[in-house]
Amino acid sequence: MVLSALSLDQVTIGAFFGLLLSLPIALFLVYWLSAVKNRTAVIMGGFAGAFIAFLVILAWAGTLIFSTPIPGANGASAFFGGVLLCSAAGLVGGILVDLIVARRNSRDYRRQVSHE
Repeated sequence: MVLSALSLDQVTIGAFFGLLLSLPIALFLVYWLSAVKNRTAVIMGGFAGAFIAFLVILAWAGTLIFSTPIPGANGASAFFGGVLLCSAAGLVGGILVDLIVARRNSRDYRRQVSHE
């Protein structure tokens, strides 16, 4: 396994446009579902999750590791796989960062019970 240079083939282009289409979906959902005050961290976590999924698609089906894509992989399958996997991974990444931020600043998110 030799790490080859990333070539612009159908799988790479399809996965890239799948990533571009999945970013508004994932980042909007992460922003909307976030319960923390620092939403920039949550957005960055969502972006990191989507980008990691993009790299996984390129490593698995594309030319990130090997010089040729796997047999049967084409741009359309990489596009739809990129949209679905990058959206889901972006949402998971954002939720994980949301949980980490909420745990570190737990006093901001506890309920204040007033005793009368």
